[in-house]
Amino acid sequence: MPLLLQSPSMTQDSATPLLALIGFMGAGKSTAGRLLALELACPFIDLDDEIARAHGSIPDLFSSRGESGFRAIEHHHLGLMLPRLERPTVLALGGGAFLQPANRELLARYCATVVFLDVPFEIVRARIENTGEQRPLVRDLERLRELFELRRPTYLLAHHAFDASAADPSELLASLLRLANRLGISAPARDKL
Repeated sequence: MPLLLQSPSMTQDSATPLLALIGFMGAGKSTAGRLLALELACPFIDLDDEIARAHGSIPDLFSSRGESGFRAIEHHHLGLMLPRLERPTVLALGGGAFLQPANRELLARYCATVVFLDVPFEIVRARIENTGEQRPLVRDLERLRELFELRRPTYLLAHHAFDASAADPSELLASLLRLANRLGISAPARDKL
C-alpha cells in the first residue's frame, strides 16, 4: 500500500522546505529543477547525477547490481544527502525513487514538498527517444508504457502536480515559482541598474 505524504507543516520556526521534483523519465525534472534553482538562487541537486558521480553510470549500475541493487544505492544516497542539504534546495529524483516507501518516508521526515511533473506518455516517449540517452528500464515500447501506467498512481501521492508537457518550460517554471513563493522561498531581490 502506498505511503501517503503528509503536507509539510510550515511554522515560523520550521526550516524552509525542500522542493523535490518527481515524475517519469523524460518529464523534465532536471531541466525544470535547474531553471527553478537558478531563479531562486539556491542549490540544485539531481540525485541520479550524484549517484553516477559516486558509483559510475546508472546503466552500468543496473547491469552490475540489478534494479534492486541500484534502488538500495539510491536510498542510501538520499538518506545521506537530506540531512546535509542547505535550505532551500531543489532536488530532482530519478523516475523510480519516489516509488520506494522508504524514500517517501525520508522525504516526509525532512519536510520535503514533493512536486509531480505530469506528462502524457506519448510526450515522455518522444523525449526519451530524442535524447538518445541509454535508459536501463527502457527495452521496448510496451514495457515503457506499462512502467508509466504502473508508476503514475504513486506519483499522484505528491503534494502538488503540474503539467510539464509543454516544449517551452516557461509556464511550468512560473507555476513552480508561485508554489515556491507560497512556501516562503523567493528569489533574492536583484539590484536595479
